[in-house]
Amino acid sequence: MPLDLAALDWRITNDGVMGGLSASRVHTSQRALAFEGELSRENNGGFASVRGALAAPLKPFRGVRLTVTGDGRRYQLRLRSDDDPRGIAWRAEFDTGPEPKRITLTPGAFEPVFRGRPVAGAPPLESVAVRHIGFMLAGGEAGPFRLAVEDVELGAGANGNGVRLVIGASRGIGLALTAAQLADTAVARVIATHRADSDRSGLDRLREQYGDRLALEEIDVTRDDDRERLTAALQAQDGGPDLAIHAAGLLHDGALQPEKSVTQCDPAALQRLFAVNAIAPLLTARAVLQAQARARPFTFAAISAMVGSIGDNRLGGWYGYRASKAALNQFMRTLANECRVRHPRAAIVAIHPGTTDTALSRPFQRNIEQGKLYSPEQTAQRILAVLEPLGPADSGCFFHWDGSEIPW
Repeated sequence: MPLDLAALDWRITNDGVMGGLSASRVHTSQRALAFEGELSRENNGGFASVRGALAAPLKPFRGVRLTVTGDGRRYQLRLRSDDDPRGIAWRAEFDTGPEPKRITLTPGAFEPVFRGRPVAGAPPLESVAVRHIGFMLAGGEAGPFRLAVEDVELGAGANGNGVRLVIGASRGIGLALTAAQLADTAVARVIATHRADSDRSGLDRLREQYGDRLALEEIDVTRDDDRERLTAALQAQDGGPDLAIHAAGLLHDGALQPEKSVTQCDPAALQRLFAVNAIAPLLTARAVLQAQARARPFTFAAISAMVGSIGDNRLGGWYGYRASKAALNQFMRTLANECRVRHPRAAIVAIHPGTTDTALSRPFQRNIEQGKLYSPEQTAQRILAVLEPLGPADSGCFFHWDGSEIPW
């Protein structure tokens, strides 16, 4: 949900409330805010802050993405649930520099505080109705300061119809993404696709637990008629999904294995990798777009891989998998450019999930550093934490699971 910063009623609170001498001011345009002034350490001062009231309460809070530029100082983003300035605030800190930096702050990045001190036993941020958002500079050297904020996107389950889509949901990351979203009461329904020959046992267990909140669709994303059926199923969901994640992918299957040398490249294997890892996600995205109204906000995310980054390729090998994921990244970037006109409120992205303990990675886990192999459940939570706050300003990006951007 893009935040119109100029529409908020901004109020400044500096250390003058305690006798300090800091001064600040705020300037806004539709998508940008500048918070600047002079920090003083005199009279036990040392802080300056500004906060704005949201037009409507935000619940549940899923995270925020914003672009910041600053003077090298560390600032705080603060959230409040009430109109009492003496009440609890939730704060998350971030660093600034002269170059614009896009950052993601998930609920876990915030801690509850009262007058700068942590509060034990406070309710989780996700259960709180957020009514105010603000910025604070607390401490540091006396002198001038300036923080510029642009393109704030707030994530909330109240957007759209609460319908989610997971492509390739029968196992691994796809199954974990399905389970994590069903466990979120703000999600009304999850549509999970699987191939006819896939093991449905995990999905069947979720169906027993969550009933009609889980809709199963037998879809082979490499088949045109199956993608047409997917579009029809999505159109019946009152406007299509708020978040669609393409989690189906191929690295190895029997004789098809990652190549160590160009001499091992086989045309049929390369074609299959491109069909599953690049072409299928693009055409699935087309099927999803056909179910979406032009002005509707939604996110389409394809699970890619760090090895698909041409700029990060230092080791070579894995010709087909690398190239198919690089093609996927290019498809998503190109589609994002088209959607700036056709679907201006959409976010089309690729995301690297990290090395996850699944059947896809299992034959190649021997050399993974300790602590760098993640469970499907951990990976799913991280992916959702990055994707749920996204908005149009993020479209066309390739994200790491920690929210940073990966070079193309």
